[in-house]
Amino acid sequence: MLRLALLLLCLLPAPAAVAFEPRAPGTLCSSGKTANVQCIRPAHRTHDICQAIGHFAGANGLNPHFFARLLWQESRFDPNALSPADARGIAQFIDSTAALRGLTDSLNPALAIEYSAQYLAELTARFGNEGLAAVAYNGGEARAEGLIAKTGGLARETVDYVQIITGLTAETWRDDPPEEPDFRLQGDMPFEDACLELALESRLSAYPDPEPAIAPWGVQVAFGRSKSAAREAFTRKTRACQSVANAADLDLVFVKNRVSGRQGFYMARLGAENGRAAGQLCDRLRSSGCVCAVYRND
Repeated sequence: MLRLALLLLCLLPAPAAVAFEPRAPGTLCSSGKTANVQCIRPAHRTHDICQAIGHFAGANGLNPHFFARLLWQESRFDPNALSPADARGIAQFIDSTAALRGLTDSLNPALAIEYSAQYLAELTARFGNEGLAAVAYNGGEARAEGLIAKTGGLARETVDYVQIITGLTAETWRDDPPEEPDFRLQGDMPFEDACLELALESRLSAYPDPEPAIAPWGVQVAFGRSKSAAREAFTRKTRACQSVANAADLDLVFVKNRVSGRQGFYMARLGAENGRAAGQLCDRLRSSGCVCAVYRND
């Protein structure tokens, strides 16, 4: 009986091998925490962005056309967009909102779309409709609350933003919202086709170069309001000790201003692996006629 069972087991077909397609360099993926993982490949970026928008809209109960309109207005589907207010990426999260939402990389479009859909769905549920959710997404939740309570107004940017995305004013969404709003991108055209057609107009930025690694310790010799200003100051300040300074790697370390609301500075520091090495380097710079100070880089 045992021999028969073993024979039958041997005759069973072997399970098919699972084929895993290796990710192309530069491919960026979502977390998989809220829905199935979506990846955006550099060679198929527009297609993958539209697919991710539709996927995460469906996973969060959003109208995909509305979600696409909002992201298009935010960034023109540019994964590396940066606003004057330092909002980043395709979904234009500012750093404080990204941190609050748990978004670790605003410039990863798959991840940003995932978190944006989740946030927008929460705003829609909280404020009751897509128009007021758009107010909150662009102008902040406090502004949306003020609009609803009629205790505060909206910035011109938010006024225009809501009307461009939804075709209606923020006040209409507050006082007389439509029961079945029409957010379609292109009439009866299926969502992904319409999204791709929309995205043909987009101009995508190149992926930014990764930030260089900064040494644990630094010997500071200059600073400036910008990276270029810090480099220029470094060149001026190290003329007397140029041979010593040029033998070490220069790090430009941003340090926030201690005065709230004031612009910070870029510190020009020569890198060192530990405090002792930094102190020895500073001693050599001083011996050559330069002024320096040792800091631990945060």
